[in-house]
Amino acid sequence: MHKNFGEWYRLVAVEPDGAKLAKRWAGVKAWATALRNDDESVLETVRIFQGLPLKASRDPFLAVFRQQDPAFPQRNDLELQVLAGASLVECVQSVGADGEGLHAAILAGAALEASSLRAKEPRLDEIAREVATGLHVITVEQRKRRSVNCDVIREKADAAVEAMKQIPSISNWDILKSVVTPIFQALVDAVRAADVELTDAAQSLRSADEETNILWWIEGGCSRDTNKPWSALKDGAAVIAGTELADLTDVALGPRNASAFLERVLSESTAKRESALSNYVNVLPDEWAQELGKRADERALDLTPLRLAIFHRGKSDTASWQQYFDSSSGMKSSAQLTAARVARQAYVEAILLRTLADAETEE
Repeated sequence: MHKNFGEWYRLVAVEPDGAKLAKRWAGVKAWATALRNDDESVLETVRIFQGLPLKASRDPFLAVFRQQDPAFPQRNDLELQVLAGASLVECVQSVGADGEGLHAAILAGAALEASSLRAKEPRLDEIAREVATGLHVITVEQRKRRSVNCDVIREKADAAVEAMKQIPSISNWDILKSVVTPIFQALVDAVRAADVELTDAAQSLRSADEETNILWWIEGGCSRDTNKPWSALKDGAAVIAGTELADLTDVALGPRNASAFLERVLSESTAKRESALSNYVNVLPDEWAQELGKRADERALDLTPLRLAIFHRGKSDTASWQQYFDSSSGMKSSAQLTAARVARQAYVEAILLRTLADAETEE
């Protein structure tokens, strides 16, 4: 059980006893495991945690807790939010060494951060921070350079070579079989060892290539998509920079200092320190905004408010999209945001949508 699980209950004025906590945590573990194989359930769990309108039935979520406690209360929204948040924490912190559960963890963390503009319950911020901490650990681990040990491969291959030297002198078939079997096993072991080492080498190369591309992008001083310097894009630089950085990201969640990279880019622009959300959206180049809107994923539009705003702008114009956004997003287009916040929002939303798209491609 997570060491803070009981305190999370108390944050929302629910006083649990030991027996109840154990049952609730068993449900959390079961639901976190189920999330590994169901992207839609991950998104629904984020909606429950954030107190957002659901897109699907919450019955599967409730069922895992009823299995542990038939008397489980199903209408205490704050308790359900705590349980959903605890499930997201467990989902992120239980990724296996072999990468099992990594996709669900990235999706959970990205969806939670992307939807944070709509968060309404500050008492749950501690749980959200715990998810963010778990993601930080994953980011560091995924980008860690992995050493390649060729000695293991060489030892396996040498063992096969030594065993093969005995073959010419063997005349008895039974003895020959006893020698050949270890030879083939040694060769198989060598191939498997090579696969592991080459996988580690490829991971390191991917990270290095990604970092090189990002550094050239930063030093270039202009947008890849529009071929314009950041200073010419004004407030639009925030959305475009966040989206382009996500496009350059190739390994998991990208570099852990992504926010610092974005602030470096914005330092070259004329973006205002703080402006209305609508301003950031309206100054985007028309063609670029329309293309980005087409790439919106309706499964997660309610969790990606910035992309939703661009989607509505693409369907109407800069003067009338705000009314549609204000009535459907749960927030106002007049909300004041810093350029750094918008850039980070654009980056996380793009990571979330790409993670969903990658899952569909794999299927």
